[in-house]
Amino acid sequence: MPDSLAEIVIAEDLLSSEDVAKAADAADSARIPLVVPVVRDYAVDEVALVAALKKHVRVAVLDPAKVDFDSDALREISLHDSRRLRALAISIGVYGAGPRLLRVAMADPTDAVSIAELEHISGCTVEPALVTLSAVEEMIESAYKHFVTEVMKRSEIVQTPPKKAEVRPTTKPFHRISDEAEVLVRVGALVRLLVKKGVFEESEYEAAVKSLLKADSGT
Repeated sequence: MPDSLAEIVIAEDLLSSEDVAKAADAADSARIPLVVPVVRDYAVDEVALVAALKKHVRVAVLDPAKVDFDSDALREISLHDSRRLRALAISIGVYGAGPRLLRVAMADPTDAVSIAELEHISGCTVEPALVTLSAVEEMIESAYKHFVTEVMKRSEIVQTPPKKAEVRPTTKPFHRISDEAEVLVRVGALVRLLVKKGVFEESEYEAAVKSLLKADSGT
């Protein structure tokens, strides 16, 4: 009785043994599940593949349209690992005193290596459920997009800071009379103030003015 994807596709005449060997080499080289090159590189029909797997493996077949995304299950497997293993955690539970049970949608429920890795990552016992490769890839993107949106809404990580009130001056600008006075008036006021403070005498100022006038006239 075949118990692996490679044996099943050969037994059901979906691929030759030579093509399966080449697909396995491609999967090992790219570190991806065998089901990916079987479907993508060797064009095995996904519906026919699901029917073949269902015939040889006792596993539930999922209807992608009826799967509800479980945020608690999604936390167990990262988006990176889900994409890499083509596996989506869809529910998690604890039964009796045993370990947690993680139900995972997979395109190849016979992939013992991927299942072992999922169990190592999550610390759960993994129960695979069958779905087509295209469906599980679409479900992964949709589930994690939904998950991120939900987490952000719950925790309100992104908050718009309140707008600061515009601060306007409460006092009027200082107005100086000297700004309106003519230049001669301002100079006269300055001279008067300096004479008053004893910086120089008025006679000295007059002498300085005479000297400037004399220099301007060229005499």
